[in-house]
Amino acid sequence: MSRQVRQLSAEPSRTVQRECTACASKQSDKPCPTCGGAGQVLKPKTLEVNIPAGVRDGSTVRLAGQGGAGSNGSQTGDLYLHIRLRPHPIFTLRGDDLEVELPIAPWEAVLGTKVEAPTIDGKVELTIPAGARSGQKLRLRGQGLNKRQAGRGDEYVRLKVVVPKEVSAEERKLYEELKRVSRFEPRSR
Repeated sequence: MSRQVRQLSAEPSRTVQRECTACASKQSDKPCPTCGGAGQVLKPKTLEVNIPAGVRDGSTVRLAGQGGAGSNGSQTGDLYLHIRLRPHPIFTLRGDDLEVELPIAPWEAVLGTKVEAPTIDGKVELTIPAGARSGQKLRLRGQGLNKRQAGRGDEYVRLKVVVPKEVSAEERKLYEELKRVSRFEPRSR
């Protein structure tokens, strides 16, 4: 599960019904003060669970024999964990695929470049093609989550062209020169 991008949302312990040890072997006319005569009590239990690769939000994991005690001495039941995935701070999950937003500068979009992009296994070098647009998606094959059967999904890097909030006097001069010589008209489409 080391390559899975998810965190389980779980409380540290759950309560399950267990046989009441206070009255299990006693015969009495009065109800047991511990269980009220039910023969079972709720007790907290902490379990360490291996979550299988490929598990998704809404999946159920069965823990055989970890549920409540059966009635009249019958076998202990099973415990079912319903998986809820927490959102990741960087990646968005889309089935087996991941999506991440990558900010790029206007000149990187126009000229193209190589940048580092985050993946769940670390950073990789990504080629931004010349003429890239904001919102354009680039695919990193096999960089997504483990699939339920075999292999991995893909990662999609969504480009976001960002402009500087402040520019130096020299940068402003260059932008004004670009405005003067450029024939590009973004609203003429």
